[in-house]
Amino acid sequence: MCVFRSIAAITLAIRFAHPDVSDADATSYAAALQFEAERHDFDPLTGVAIIQHESRFHPRAISPDGEDYGLAQVRARHVGACKDDKDPRRRPSEACRAVKQRLLEPSESIRVMAELISSHRKLCRQKTGNANLLQWLASYQGRNSVKEDRWCTPGDGTHSVIQYRDRLVREVARRSREIKAAEKAGAKEAEERARIVDSREESSPPSNEQTSAGQRGS
Repeated sequence: MCVFRSIAAITLAIRFAHPDVSDADATSYAAALQFEAERHDFDPLTGVAIIQHESRFHPRAISPDGEDYGLAQVRARHVGACKDDKDPRRRPSEACRAVKQRLLEPSESIRVMAELISSHRKLCRQKTGNANLLQWLASYQGRNSVKEDRWCTPGDGTHSVIQYRDRLVREVARRSREIKAAEKAGAKEAEERARIVDSREESSPPSNEQTSAGQRGS
């Protein structure tokens, strides 16, 4: 279920989860999470909790086995050109290597994470007739087994992410005044930037084409 969260609220949650993330990076991650959460129907704070669990907000994280990449620790062998490789971990093609490199970019990792959320939600609905948060998150975490015919079954890691998401929700609610102040400050900054751009456009000299047109008209 998508819950709208402001950039300020998501940024605060990210900085709460990992204070070492800079304001600029936290704001950038928050914007990507807000956009993808609206497209793929999930709470951005769930995305924050997933990333905190997977990589502790280290954008260039690679799992010890060389399978998972980026903020959301996306399993590269299931993405793009890597799906066509026989051994994408040990002998990746040039195209697969490019996929892995892109997954180390925060916006790409968040985009693919969001797409995978939609895919796992669909899979859980097909396999179990349900696709609630616990189920699709379990599937996202790789808790399915074709051999055992086990699908979307939550484990300790699943509950850990949910518990942390709930903690973030409480923190955002507790600091609502701070968030509103940040939202107002952000809106004021945006208005000031727009005013500066408008004033520059009004004071800029006419282009050669405009000057020539004026001369022809006189």
